[in-house]
Amino acid sequence: MKKLILLAAGFIAFHAEAQIPNGGFESWTTTGSYMDPQGYLTPNAYATSFYPVTRSIDHYPTYMGSYSVRLENNIALSPNVNGLGLILQNRSNNIMNGPGASFPVSGHPTSITGYYKFAPQNGDTMRVLAMLYKNGSQVATAMFSSTVAVANWTSFSAPFPSYTAADSCAILIAAYNCDGPPPAYVPHGNSVLYVDNLNFDVLLTSVFEQSAEAASFKLHPNPASDLVTLDVAKTYKTNVAFNIYNAFGRLVGSGLIQGNQQQINTADLTNGVYTLEIRSEEGIEQQKFIVQK
Repeated sequence: MKKLILLAAGFIAFHAEAQIPNGGFESWTTTGSYMDPQGYLTPNAYATSFYPVTRSIDHYPTYMGSYSVRLENNIALSPNVNGLGLILQNRSNNIMNGPGASFPVSGHPTSITGYYKFAPQNGDTMRVLAMLYKNGSQVATAMFSSTVAVANWTSFSAPFPSYTAADSCAILIAAYNCDGPPPAYVPHGNSVLYVDNLNFDVLLTSVFEQSAEAASFKLHPNPASDLVTLDVAKTYKTNVAFNIYNAFGRLVGSGLIQGNQQQINTADLTNGVYTLEIRSEEGIEQQKFIVQK
């Protein structure tokens, strides 16, 4: 959902974000000889020597966080759950009971986004599934699946179909086709799947900082309250966009530069440090500013 604010000298669109707890897989809990990402149930508790869900330092974007989640199938152990690379957020606290509402959501998510890498074997299908609930009943499902090998981190976005409202969500991630009765849902090979930075609606991106001295624009006042003024020292050949990111690298606003000076409404931004980015034919320039009310 976007809120559009029109100003005399330009505009900025703010995104309402519904967050996924531990969507970047930065927080992990150690239990005995294995680790689980906090807030997620995994088959690791049922395993004895092979743990299908592990923490990886291979993550993306590189400058955001330190870890991702790695899922690996083991057909030598299938169809037992020990061999399935599966994550399930589930309020039942029992991975064998099937999906159920797990964490609360606010707003009206329209898609689930994130990054993945996939090394399939024997035609395995990877899957990221988000299920929205209202009062315990499932109201919408978004699913991204693929059988194609992806060696480099790649973004994905899976839309939710139209629905009225939701109050909670559960997420399932698997490196195999986990639908249907046996033998449909068992892995066909020892496929490996990496997933990182899940989010609703907004694809999380990393932001590189440029010093204010090197930038061709100025922001004032800094700190700002409800308005910040953008002064541009040069004239661009074409219409140029600007983006605003919060301290976690999430896109929270965007607009077009119209003229050499314009005011940007920051009333909907909470207190904190933000980065304004300008993208043009000459390249990318960024500068930090503070919102303090």
